[in-house]
Amino acid sequence: MSGEMKRMLTSKNFLAAWLIACAALLFGQTYPSLKKPLTCGAFIDLLDSAIKGQIVSFILPIAAVLTWSDSFLQEYRSGFLKTALPRTSRSQYVEGKVFSILMSGFLVWLLAVITVLWVNFVIFYPMEVKGNIPKDLLTKLLMKALRMSILGGIISTLGGICGTLCQSAYMAYGIPFISYYFGIILHQRYFKEQLWFYPPEWITPSGNWGPYQTGLWLFLLLFLLVLIPVLGSVLYDKIEEI
Repeated sequence: MSGEMKRMLTSKNFLAAWLIACAALLFGQTYPSLKKPLTCGAFIDLLDSAIKGQIVSFILPIAAVLTWSDSFLQEYRSGFLKTALPRTSRSQYVEGKVFSILMSGFLVWLLAVITVLWVNFVIFYPMEVKGNIPKDLLTKLLMKALRMSILGGIISTLGGICGTLCQSAYMAYGIPFISYYFGIILHQRYFKEQLWFYPPEWITPSGNWGPYQTGLWLFLLLFLLVLIPVLGSVLYDKIEEI
């Protein structure tokens, strides 16, 4: 599993997806006027405005699936599996592949948020009115970042399922992207009261999900826990053909 994660984290696709995610966050921020001192915690508000913005909403599924969702297809077609499987068991390979695909979408957005938050801190914090960093504001931002990262993991896992079933990298990228925007369109045009299939709501909730957004956390984790065994089963069935 560690070798699989290392290959994922050092791949060109992961670097490209991380750069795309960072660019989306930077361009999505609403920058204040610098003619007067900024309010304390402005560097956090900047990133929060990006997470809630349309640019990040549009780019999120693209960066999530670009990282590693089609990795099994590349290994299957290149003949890599024929040399890799004799050195490990099928179950170990599947476990490592499922974990790396899930973590690819999760980590690319988590690392992008941490990177942009650090950049904002270095540039804008010295321009702020002196005071303590608002811990509640930072906590809320990190919770949004964590939910966004979980959503990224859901999308990358769905991409792995679609790509393996359809034997197409285009389907690994396309179906999660289309599904993501189909949910947005359904909510905005037809079912405005239904929040459970509206992805932006999963990041910045406006509805009543219970205390501390407990219902939302359970929904996201359940969604992910349903997809994980499906991806594992699909991968294992495909490996049996080799």
